[in-house]
Amino acid sequence: MIKFSEFLLYFWAIFICLTLNIGSELTSDCIVTEHSQLMNATENCLEIVVRDLTMPGGLTAHFHLKDGATVTFEGTTVFGYIQWPDWGYPLMHFKGNNVTVEGAPGSLFDGRGALYWDGIGDNGAPKPYFIHLQVNNSVFRNINLLNCPHHCTIINGSDGLTLTGWNIDCSYGDEHGGHNTDGFDVVSGNNIVIEDSTVINQDDCVAVNQGFNMSFSGLRCSGSHGLSLSVGFSNTSYYDNTVRNITYSNSTLTHSMTAIHIKTHNDGGPGEITDVTYEDISFTDVTKYAINIQQDYAKGRGTKEPKGNVPITDLKIRNIKGTLSSTSKGSMQVYILCAERACTEWNWSDVEVIGGAQNNSCNYTPDGYVC
Repeated sequence: MIKFSEFLLYFWAIFICLTLNIGSELTSDCIVTEHSQLMNATENCLEIVVRDLTMPGGLTAHFHLKDGATVTFEGTTVFGYIQWPDWGYPLMHFKGNNVTVEGAPGSLFDGRGALYWDGIGDNGAPKPYFIHLQVNNSVFRNINLLNCPHHCTIINGSDGLTLTGWNIDCSYGDEHGGHNTDGFDVVSGNNIVIEDSTVINQDDCVAVNQGFNMSFSGLRCSGSHGLSLSVGFSNTSYYDNTVRNITYSNSTLTHSMTAIHIKTHNDGGPGEITDVTYEDISFTDVTKYAINIQQDYAKGRGTKEPKGNVPITDLKIRNIKGTLSSTSKGSMQVYILCAERACTEWNWSDVEVIGGAQNNSCNYTPDGYVC
């Protein structure tokens, strides 16, 4: 005969097992196959599956996630076309803390960029950028982006974010008007890691505007404008014009306009770039500059009037090797245009570049390199 205490223990064990099983099952409310299901899933589910979602044109897929949520994308997520009325809108927007977002094997995000491309990017009709990330202590992995209409990935106001195993493919834009298809843009962030990813596009592979403590490694860039810093957009905020402790390493570039690119904006307010390292970077068939650093940018172009509002200090460049295109008449190994006393403590070593149609142009000479 079973004692009452043993019965209670037996009943409690069964209850616990049933509860765990129920909690581990993915309910239908947490599987998103159409836009109308998205809000309910993000508001109520910790585990979400997005499967072959087609978004209507003109709408943003908002993933405002619960803390600790996991989102898995299966199949193809595709976005309907509409002529967007204004700039500044993404196709997808992620917000949350301690979230994990991943693409299942074979999954794809299709931005249908060819429907927007006009060959003039920023100067043409408004285009949505693809993904906007505002997340903390989160991981996004194995994400495959195809044909970004404009900038592919915007990181803004994130602290503790790792992107790994991404594949961004805008190669179709090479012959079909792709422009300003930046791979990763860090508008602002702290403790950002981007690693083991591929970018094929028509603008910066990675560009940092503001932030601290970032590492970019294992990148494979093709057709890009380089591994970039672009700083000094704000007229009023020193903080928004500050970049500190940034490392680009162990990466390759092919068929790019520039390999290493640092520019400050002379029409902005004060700021600083400090403690930046480029190391173990290789490149082939770069068409313009192996290393391009200038403090004279305004409205998207060089003005030949450098200004020291954003000084560049403690710049380390080491073990940089590559070739310039043999067919480019404007190619140059190194171009440096600094404002007076605005470039200090630069230490370079093992910079080996083959080719170049023009002689180097440097008004500042780093330690360890002869311009």
